[in-house]
Amino acid sequence: MRVGLIGMGQAGGRIADLFTNFSKHTVYGKVIPFSLAINAARSDLIGLSTIPHEERILIGQTEVRGHGVGMSRATGAVVAKSGLNTMLDAINRRLREYVDAFMVIVGTGGGTGSGGAPTLVKELKANFREPVYVLAVLPSDEEGALMAANSVDCISELREHADGILVFDNNIWKRQAASMEDAYYNMNSWLLRPVFSLLGAGEAKKDKVGVKVVDAGDIMASWQGLSVLGYSFSKAKDFSDKVRAIFHQRDSIDMLDPTVNLYTVAAKALSAGALSARCIPKEAQKGLLLFVGPRSEINIEGFTRARQMLEEAIGRHEVRGGDFPIDRLGDLRAIVLLSGFSDLPRLREFRERVAQAKVEDNKQAEQSQ
Repeated sequence: MRVGLIGMGQAGGRIADLFTNFSKHTVYGKVIPFSLAINAARSDLIGLSTIPHEERILIGQTEVRGHGVGMSRATGAVVAKSGLNTMLDAINRRLREYVDAFMVIVGTGGGTGSGGAPTLVKELKANFREPVYVLAVLPSDEEGALMAANSVDCISELREHADGILVFDNNIWKRQAASMEDAYYNMNSWLLRPVFSLLGAGEAKKDKVGVKVVDAGDIMASWQGLSVLGYSFSKAKDFSDKVRAIFHQRDSIDMLDPTVNLYTVAAKALSAGALSARCIPKEAQKGLLLFVGPRSEINIEGFTRARQMLEEAIGRHEVRGGDFPIDRLGDLRAIVLLSGFSDLPRLREFRERVAQAKVEDNKQAEQSQ
């Protein structure tokens, strides 16, 4: 599935930059024909490393003169509306390359992205026939009530126009991360790999066609509304692994069975610690299951059992899936996309946090009178 990638705001631009770098150095090079970074802060655009300078779009020069919007969603919306022609012209110039969809990446807690992304998504839907998906990054607990409030409003507005919103909780990046460098390493493992595996499956060549093909149509039919991504992997077994299992670990000989391995790695992808955001799987309306790895690790029996497990987990039968064989890959990956949620626990927490902050503000106002 080929997507035109647009990172909006500071977080959106940085993630789009990482996506662009990843696509250039992996087998997934063709899934991102073009990438843009859009921001009202000139310094954020200058700090990017991979997106070409001509693909970095500065908006709001009249309103904020390249200094950003200071976490103000209202100002972010204003600069996005004033910069619509600039943004749409930049996208039109890049559409010489065929794309199946657009993917807008945004940090929902900030200003330019949070306030501007809904405006951009609405205009993309109005001006192009391709579907528009959003990768929405939620702020962590420590980032304050203002960012939580921005996220609530941003997601609410995005839902009116986007075809699908993949939610990624920033707390997951920082899980067990001692530094920002560690946090970005976690992001590389928990976001880039599964997203590119999913998009890349829809662009499989003849030598990478699996037992059950997943194409762009399957992905688009499965990615609707609020969505969560699950990801897990296990080391692919080489010849020495098999010898050790046979002669030294007889109790674990069943681990040689691809059927067992497929089921196990899929179950792990559905576990709480492997999801891009907390959710209640049975509240999902749709699901998609994808296996990526060496052909020797994938069989139809294991895929069927894992798919049945996913159907039972979400309580629905609209589950699509398949595999994307890459023989030189050193691990077996399971990617699970759950979509169609009406709400998510993290968003409920944000709303409660915002409501509590308003109550406290009102108490302080009354005491000061």
